[in-house]
Amino acid sequence: MRIVGGKHRGRNLLRVNKPTTRETSDFVKESVFGILGGRTPGIVLDLFAGAGSYGLEAISRGASLLYAVDSDIAAILTVVENAKNMGETDKLKALHRPYDRFLNKLNKDVRFDLVFLDPPYFMNICEDILIKLYAFLSPSAKVVCETNKFTELGDVAGYTKIKERVYGRKKITIYQK
Repeated sequence: MRIVGGKHRGRNLLRVNKPTTRETSDFVKESVFGILGGRTPGIVLDLFAGAGSYGLEAISRGASLLYAVDSDIAAILTVVENAKNMGETDKLKALHRPYDRFLNKLNKDVRFDLVFLDPPYFMNICEDILIKLYAFLSPSAKVVCETNKFTELGDVAGYTKIKERVYGRKKITIYQK
């Protein structure tokens, strides 16, 4: 697993190496960022961050700040170590907490420009999170949802589904506010 674009292109990332963490392949990540247009300025949220692959890729491509949230302490420690290896700890807010606690205590002044949602497939909660996140998104923010390929994400009020692609056993669905 590595950074596939931007100023840290080619840098290897540490993995969490736990059965509860699902890594996103470089191919899928490169495809997602291609759909997003390459550069990703602004504030990014990587909810269910794992090793931080999506969020750290966004930093490499121009994001000014990354909120990496995961309930697994090993995942958060891995994100921090990866950011340290990139020399980007000043752009990272790593938070060890469950996603719902993070969302319930989110500061009303925070506005995310890009969000990555990659929850465990069995949870089937992307649509609920989209609804809760709406007030915390900047105008025209994008949300990338990674689910099992059989999961059908519907229309969500306030969002436009702009792309949906299947890669092996996973599906990427991208919404725009």
